[in-house]
Amino acid sequence: MSNGRLPTILASSLALIPAIAAAQADPVRFDQWAFYQENANGTARWQYRPRLYIPFALSGGWRFTQRADIPLYYTDATGPDNPPGNWSFHAADALVEEIIDTPDLAENFRLRASLRVVAPTGGRAPFGADQWQVAPGLGFNWRFPEAWRGITLAPYVRFFHGFDPQSPGVNKTRNLTLRPTVNIGMGEGWSPILFEEQPATFNDRTNRWFVPFEAMLARRVNRSYGFSFGGAYGLVDDNPGYRWLAQGRISFYF
Repeated sequence: MSNGRLPTILASSLALIPAIAAAQADPVRFDQWAFYQENANGTARWQYRPRLYIPFALSGGWRFTQRADIPLYYTDATGPDNPPGNWSFHAADALVEEIIDTPDLAENFRLRASLRVVAPTGGRAPFGADQWQVAPGLGFNWRFPEAWRGITLAPYVRFFHGFDPQSPGVNKTRNLTLRPTVNIGMGEGWSPILFEEQPATFNDRTNRWFVPFEAMLARRVNRSYGFSFGGAYGLVDDNPGYRWLAQGRISFYF
């Protein structure tokens, strides 16, 4: 997919939001993520990642959510698509994800399963993995409304399986990711969140881990708007990733 087509696709998606939202029992959420990261090899990357969640309330308490991300990178990292390591702007690998939540199986406890498909829209490194990927996921959401001012545990695990490389010599992805999310209520819409966005990653090809510590502070301002900010630091970097990153999000609800 060329960079020139991405603005058109994004604009078309945004134009559909009001119509989709009118048909939903639950609000559509449109996140605007921004990241800056310092990599272990001394390079850096800016990222803008619009993300859309479209929820559908099904009968019997089941819930289906459609997710889509279209990330954009600006980086000086080197790779086959940026050999000299100049600062370059390029689309990264876009994804769609189908998410199913069960009804409560016990008090305030439900399971979640998903299937993510990652397209090779970013091309080769440092912008993309240059292959298709599928990533089944499984986790749960367990709320404790009486603890503090409300605590939610939402751990999640995914396994990324790469296939159909777009160029010769591409190593197919085999990565396990773990994300032990904890959301702690503070009142007035504020909540610290641990491990929401940046997962620990196990590379099944090298048997090495990358484990960050991540923390964010979020606030739901009103029914239509919220924001969060925070960052992450690499603690275990046997499988080298970033040294640290800063991140922020603005969320709109329709």
